[in-house]
Amino acid sequence: MPEVIDRQTIKALGIETRQDIMKMLANRPYTASEIAKIRKKHVTTIAEHLTVLEKSGLVRKKDSTNKWVYYELTERGEHLFKPQFYSWVVVLSLSIVFMFVGLLRLAGLNGTQEASQAVPGAMPMMAARSTEIAGNIQAAPAFDVVGLVLIVLGIAGFAYLAYRKYHGNSTLQRAVR
Repeated sequence: MPEVIDRQTIKALGIETRQDIMKMLANRPYTASEIAKIRKKHVTTIAEHLTVLEKSGLVRKKDSTNKWVYYELTERGEHLFKPQFYSWVVVLSLSIVFMFVGLLRLAGLNGTQEASQAVPGAMPMMAARSTEIAGNIQAAPAFDVVGLVLIVLGIAGFAYLAYRKYHGNSTLQRAVR
């Protein structure tokens, strides 16, 4: 199994100034002089830090059409310093909610049965009301389509998470190589 972070990366990020440079480059490309001005350090010091980061494979020079040399994060650097939105948390949460609501709907617990049992005397009122509007209501389907769709979406979410876990979750390992 390949190392997630090698010694050269740890050495390159062992100095706080380099970590700060990486955090800055996570927002946008900068020149060495821009970083020096913001960090209030000499440009040659920043250039030395950028050289170390470049040798470790975390930063690269960006091609530009003008005379300035911009630095940006490599893919490996992005994986370490750009905030990742954990989509698996969102997918897992939505899948659980979809499954729960879908099962409740399929079980028939969508509120009508509970309301009639919770309020004493509700049955006679509901019976009188039901004869009044019986002509407007069609027979309910044997199953709830929305509940079934929610369960299918929940299962699809779990399948997506399983796929990501076993096939698509090695981006950090590929970036470190």
